[in-house]
Amino acid sequence: MFVLVPQWAQHYGEFWKAIRLRNRWFIRLRYITVVILLGFLLFGELILNFNLSKTQIIAIALISIIIFLYNVILQSVKDKIGDVPSKFNCLHFSLLQIVLDMSALMLLVYFTGMIDSPLYMLFIFHMIIGSLILPGYIVYICAGAIAFIFAVLDYLQRTDVLDVYLIPGLVGKEHVHEITYDVLFITVFGFMLFVSVYLANKIARQLYRREQQLRRTLEKLEEAEESKQKYTIGVVHEIKSPIAALQSIIQLLLERIVGPIDVEVEKKLQRAKIRTDEVLALINNILRFSKLKLLDITSSEEVMVDGLIRSLIENHFEETKQRKIEFQIFDQRENKKAVMGDKILLELAFSNLISNSIKYSPDDSRVEITLSEKDAENILIEVSDTGIGIPQHDINKIFNQFYRASNIDKTNMEGSGMGLAIVKEIIDRHKGTIEATSPSKIGNAKYPGTTVTIRLPYKITSEIEPEEITREDY
Repeated sequence: MFVLVPQWAQHYGEFWKAIRLRNRWFIRLRYITVVILLGFLLFGELILNFNLSKTQIIAIALISIIIFLYNVILQSVKDKIGDVPSKFNCLHFSLLQIVLDMSALMLLVYFTGMIDSPLYMLFIFHMIIGSLILPGYIVYICAGAIAFIFAVLDYLQRTDVLDVYLIPGLVGKEHVHEITYDVLFITVFGFMLFVSVYLANKIARQLYRREQQLRRTLEKLEEAEESKQKYTIGVVHEIKSPIAALQSIIQLLLERIVGPIDVEVEKKLQRAKIRTDEVLALINNILRFSKLKLLDITSSEEVMVDGLIRSLIENHFEETKQRKIEFQIFDQRENKKAVMGDKILLELAFSNLISNSIKYSPDDSRVEITLSEKDAENILIEVSDTGIGIPQHDINKIFNQFYRASNIDKTNMEGSGMGLAIVKEIIDRHKGTIEATSPSKIGNAKYPGTTVTIRLPYKITSEIEPEEITREDY
């Protein structure tokens, strides 16, 4: 099987997607063509008085039926054609369609007058379409074959080897061209074919080159992003080490292992420990986010979302009990199916949401988590609280890195603005969606609260590479 696919496009999904789209477009257009041909027969005979011969009517009708039949066959097999360059693929399928169409068109032109046929211009249309899909040399061969066959058929008709089929309603019975006219017509026709191929192919090549440039630029951007994230991880790890050492020293002093300390000094050390805890939390969030940018989802397993959420709530039991924050879970699903995904990443995402709902809610408040089904293929998770809420002008920015809502008291509430950015990254990688609304559905006038709604598919459509990744920071 000869290769039609350019080297750069052999593993380029968008190229194959475009070819498949055009193949489907060809098939739909061919049905319209059959209707037009049959209308040409009826309208020409009844309205325009073409007075076609019996042979012409049978031939045109038979060609229309043949086009319809092979189009049905092509439609039935189009979805079975792959995109392996070394095998019969979508591009070969396109060439097959063009060859069949040009053969049918040549017969139609023959039975409607050859040089005097009103249909010969459709060859130029086919050459333009072919130039947008096939390599240039293939289309030039097709154009040369059309001009050659056209000239041979015209010669055979002129020498009375083949019968001449004119359309009486368009051309008089005694209408005969001089041989000079035939030569000039075929020369101009061939010239138009080759010029059409040249112009269309040149435009197509320019578009493909531009597409290649965009593709290379995108790859460079991805490489730059990867380098940036790796650099960030390296730098942040270097920063993390001395801060962790400093925290250990503070802890030793607070535990009075090195000796007694003054009350005022202890207060200062407690404040220093809180600040180092905040810095370490920020560093860990940056590390997590950078790793999420570098890593794809690397494992897939069944995750029971309700069980995962309940276990995360248990981890906050002492804090919620002390602050009298009530957690309620409502599972409204009829079929409690598992979600296919990365359990560690999903745990990180929901842990961030639950921590936020506790952090930004007052004492004696309520958090409500509702599980429902959007449809048979998706689960909806709503995390609603009666906290401080989010101003409307901030609602579309809270999933940005390092962004914190304007109504947060940044002096008393620690946070890096990375939590929700990490959550969104995880949900996106699981082919889901996330959005926040405020007030929440359980909020009140004093504490409007926030509802975060997540849609997750039960199954991830993209394939997951079975690669082992160490994620000690998770």
